[in-house]
Amino acid sequence: LFFITNGGDSLERIKNIGISPTIISFSSGIKNVFNFYPNMKYLLKFCIQNKIDIIHTHHRYPEYLAYKVSEKANVKTITTVHSLVKGKYNFSFKSNRIIAVSNSVKEVLHNNYRISLQRITVLHNYLEMPEFTEQDVSPNIKPTLGITEDEKIILFIGRVIKDKGVDLLINTFKLLRKEDKKISLFIAGPVYDSSLRSSLNKSTDGIKILGVVKNPYLYYSVADLVVLPSRVDSFPYVMLEAAIMRRPFLGSRTGGIKEFIEDGVDGTLFNCGDTNELKNKIEYLLHNQNVAYSLADNLYQKVRKEFSQYNYISKLNNIYEDLLALK
Repeated sequence: LFFITNGGDSLERIKNIGISPTIISFSSGIKNVFNFYPNMKYLLKFCIQNKIDIIHTHHRYPEYLAYKVSEKANVKTITTVHSLVKGKYNFSFKSNRIIAVSNSVKEVLHNNYRISLQRITVLHNYLEMPEFTEQDVSPNIKPTLGITEDEKIILFIGRVIKDKGVDLLINTFKLLRKEDKKISLFIAGPVYDSSLRSSLNKSTDGIKILGVVKNPYLYYSVADLVVLPSRVDSFPYVMLEAAIMRRPFLGSRTGGIKEFIEDGVDGTLFNCGDTNELKNKIEYLLHNQNVAYSLADNLYQKVRKEFSQYNYISKLNNIYEDLLALK
């Protein structure tokens, strides 16, 4: 296994499992044009020297780079598509095989990019078990986070952008807070949307902005409800993280969320953009904890059974074997 990257927050983890990553310049925008041929030349030489059989990419620039190298070297190419992609139709998804992280992504690839269904395999993301679970968390953790024992915590974790429906959740929470001062909203994640940053900077009673947190499981452990009101979403890890921590999950009926969550069985869904429905379902789950945690336990069992690391790697290995068999 050889690992080429332009950096990232997982480099230390990669090194810890005995892989020495190669750093290559994958820039954004116009810089890619000037870097493309030097990168292609470097990658071609790398593949020949190291007798590479398969190049597996996860973004469109390196995917197209790998495709051009495969025209000159005896390598097979595969790419994983993690989002509901748009644009760049002439330069995207040339690989021999494509992995979609959900059926929603598969539909976009087939309908918008005219990719044959035979080239696409759906392989849902898996989640590594966290270093601790809810049972390992100290029962006195709430006071250290400034939370009273009778306080109900709604948790949002993810990129703070409008696609994630953060504005909808904030507006809904303000209505809830008028009726119940014991409800608080924790928002964890990087703020990318400038208009949302402006509204979040305004002091709002009951809302705590956490920013990027090093240990999200700490906040899952004190959450009474995890809410993801996305307008669009491919297959968010938040669902899996909530499951592992046995937290009740409420999400919108969109993309990979509605594909993964069975409403009323292992989670709760609401119609995207419907503030009244979102408010009513938050209130119901917070006031009916037995129901909420029964759903959470079902989601936990589902993830442990179907979304394990072993199952994922086994399926991925089968895809590689099929890819190598291509002529």
